[in-house]
Amino acid sequence: MVERESSPSDPSVSVSVVPSGRRSSSDERVHLRRELGLIKAISIVMGSIIGSGIFISPQGVLRGTQSVGLSLIIWLVCGLVSLAGALCFAELSIVTGKSGSQYIYLKEAYGDIPAFLYSWTSSLLMRPGGQAMVTLALGTYMAEFLVPGDCPVPDILIKLFAVLVITFTGFVNAVSVKWTTHLHVVFTVSKVIALLIIVAVGVWMMIQGHTTHISPSVSFHGSNTKVLTLTAAFYQGLYPYDGWGSLNTVYEEVKNPKRNVPLAALIGIPVTIGIYILVNVSYLTVLTPDELIASDAVAVAFAERSLGVMSWVIPLGICISIFGASMGSVLSDARLPYVTSREGHMVHILSMISINRRTPLPGICLEVLIALFLIAIGSFDTLLYGLSFAGWGFYGAAVMAVPVLRYRQPDRPRPFKVPIILAMLVFICSLYLVISPFVNGPDIEIIYACLFILSGLVFYFPFVHFKLRPRVMGRITAFLQKLLIVVPSDYVEPE
Repeated sequence: MVERESSPSDPSVSVSVVPSGRRSSSDERVHLRRELGLIKAISIVMGSIIGSGIFISPQGVLRGTQSVGLSLIIWLVCGLVSLAGALCFAELSIVTGKSGSQYIYLKEAYGDIPAFLYSWTSSLLMRPGGQAMVTLALGTYMAEFLVPGDCPVPDILIKLFAVLVITFTGFVNAVSVKWTTHLHVVFTVSKVIALLIIVAVGVWMMIQGHTTHISPSVSFHGSNTKVLTLTAAFYQGLYPYDGWGSLNTVYEEVKNPKRNVPLAALIGIPVTIGIYILVNVSYLTVLTPDELIASDAVAVAFAERSLGVMSWVIPLGICISIFGASMGSVLSDARLPYVTSREGHMVHILSMISINRRTPLPGICLEVLIALFLIAIGSFDTLLYGLSFAGWGFYGAAVMAVPVLRYRQPDRPRPFKVPIILAMLVFICSLYLVISPFVNGPDIEIIYACLFILSGLVFYFPFVHFKLRPRVMGRITAFLQKLLIVVPSDYVEPE
């Protein structure tokens, strides 16, 4: 074992290079700090949810429902489903006491294979792919702002901005959880202010009598009443709420998590639901339903029509919103490979944390590098679209861990318990979202997604089940440990 000098920031801890498959003694380990109080927890919930979706994609819900009234109901239902899912996740995190969210729930309830397939799918494509798409959207807005007149925006410029954003957010996350969460609070407040500007304009327009399209007498006219064809509207409505489970991924870093995790969900998600519905109503005080459906960026069209010379405020708000969501995504995404590795389902180096910064540096590097690779190739959106359906399959299996663990582990303390009906409702919703595409005729993207998920078994059986360890992995682990100055971590049970 090769020893380094003790860290100046923590003289009680030494860095040790641990050969692959060998565990170091407890005094050579460190753990993630609990630095997230209630305000920061709420900001992670709201900041991870509020991204680009509410600004640029409400037309998908309206197109799928074919009426204003039904579209608002879909927004409400999607928000309530997200809240129910978040509360189920809160109970499961308290019961397991670990970060990792769905991965841990699936492992505890169903065993290694479902958990591994979730981690395989999420860590290697879904999460970094989502991060790449979000930052490409931000890069598009930034490039269009800088390129004058009607000049075409070079694709390389958009990718360059996306690379800079991911690199910067990864760097901040690697340096300090405290600074990351401070910035997250600032960006969350900023994006909420941008949304409240839209709401304020909408209220002013309603006072002036612009209520034609939101009047109860006409708002349900032409509603789509075919339940199975509403799947696209539900997917579009759930996308802007995605991120409701992010706080559970960093559960071990939350102060007093048994109180703050469920409380953050109970505060943050209802506030987000209210803001989303008011924003959609505000859009329709300025734009007609047909104009909203035809717009590629609803908030920008709204601003140009209603704010005049101050219309730049909303694109700025969109950029702040996407940047803040990116910051939160890296924070939560990097914890999944960290926890997965700690459970023996990924290479050992990913379970280590920086001795100086107490951040999961290898996990952050992995997610950032995959996102950068996906930005470079730029042709992953088809597979990622297919995996969005699989994501709800994993959500459904995860919430059903609530009754499964209550049956299998009845003696575990549960200071917070959700009504079992909430888990059943989320499961039924996820079942509907997974089955409907097959009833309507599966797209080729869904077939690709299923093949990608099942391909994880090729790696699971030799390397996880049979524990095959190539000799070269020991040398690679030692090299990366010295390069990144990271050590194995101790798991600390929350009080």
